[in-house]
Amino acid sequence: MHAPAHRDDIHVLVIPSWYPARPGDISGSFFREQALALHWHGCQLGVIYPQLRSLRHWRGLAGSERGVRREFDQGMPVLRSPGVNPFPLFHGAACRWWVRHGLKLYRLYVAEFGRPDVVHAHASLYGGALARQLWLRDGVPYVLTEHSSMYPRGRVSRVQARIAREAARDARRRFAVSASFGAFLEGYFGADVGSWEVMPNIVDASFGERPLGEPAAEGRFAFLTVGGLNENKGIHLLFEAFARGFADQPGVSLRIGGHGPERARLERLAVQLGIADRVTFLGALTRQQVAEELARAQALVHPSRYETFGVAIVEALAMGRPVVATRCGGPEGIVTARDGLLVPVDDIEALARAMRELREHIDRYDAAAIRLACLERFGEGAVVARLRDTYETVAGRAPHQARERVVVPLRQAAGQ
Repeated sequence: MHAPAHRDDIHVLVIPSWYPARPGDISGSFFREQALALHWHGCQLGVIYPQLRSLRHWRGLAGSERGVRREFDQGMPVLRSPGVNPFPLFHGAACRWWVRHGLKLYRLYVAEFGRPDVVHAHASLYGGALARQLWLRDGVPYVLTEHSSMYPRGRVSRVQARIAREAARDARRRFAVSASFGAFLEGYFGADVGSWEVMPNIVDASFGERPLGEPAAEGRFAFLTVGGLNENKGIHLLFEAFARGFADQPGVSLRIGGHGPERARLERLAVQLGIADRVTFLGALTRQQVAEELARAQALVHPSRYETFGVAIVEALAMGRPVVATRCGGPEGIVTARDGLLVPVDDIEALARAMRELREHIDRYDAAAIRLACLERFGEGAVVARLRDTYETVAGRAPHQARERVVVPLRQAAGQ
């Protein structure tokens, strides 16, 4: 439990492009966790979120909430407007609709809490687009952190690319959550948009405060993976690697946290590979349940094909658990030799070897050292200090304390 810090007068409005819809929802939970960390470390901070659902999900729209919903999350004001996006296939119209709802929330927010000094938008589509409109209409400067893997995966239309470029171009500072992603964004948007700095997500403090997990019982070992059950997460490749690597070790098991369209296919694949009795599908997990599963498991495996960061990885490291991950973007800037092993994307044999090596040499990994190094890089204190200095600089003020702002250049971060 945190206690609120002494407030200074910097006022930050956070605009996430997606956000938890209810307690326990992990969609956008890292936006919430970062906002709460800033709130508890002295920023006057609020959140506005146009919570618009697509007409594609029409079955859940009947009886759904309407109008503006105002709440206080551990004292942090959150204004959201549950509603419908009637333009799922018309990206320009969808953006204008999102921004329209956001402007209404902004006016209500200012009337109650005052005009912010700076806006922090998370993802260009469409939080960045709203932040840009606030800059054009009300002169509030904004910073932008990009998180979305849609760009490198080729999932962005021309209209969306134009909207994102405009949002990135007019931001006072641009952040990417990993060095490799920042390098990609610099090439994608071009020199006219400007450079991208590295600003990682914060690992939720609760992971670093829990007791380190106990060693596995004799002859037992559990790998955990956490993520959406979709093609990009590579769970089908993990099943192939697990079947190859541990056919002769019945005490080794695999636990799968998450839900998604691939579940039925993965269940069939587990049967075909003869590993169904050692694979457990856990379904969608809350943050607390993720921590509980990490305490039970001995290691995390992250077989994704592309990631901008790797929230589950830093959560595992904060619990002292070593990691096997693919070199899919974000993990290269997180996992060191102290923390675990990295393998090429889509290389089933390499993944199998790495999992087996980690299993056989688990005693080489110092849980306390893994946790300490993780918190030094991704803990609240490290990230919040840089963000607060950023806000104060963008707002035209001297830094809150006489500390030097640390900016990690992309090339230096990529070479770590």
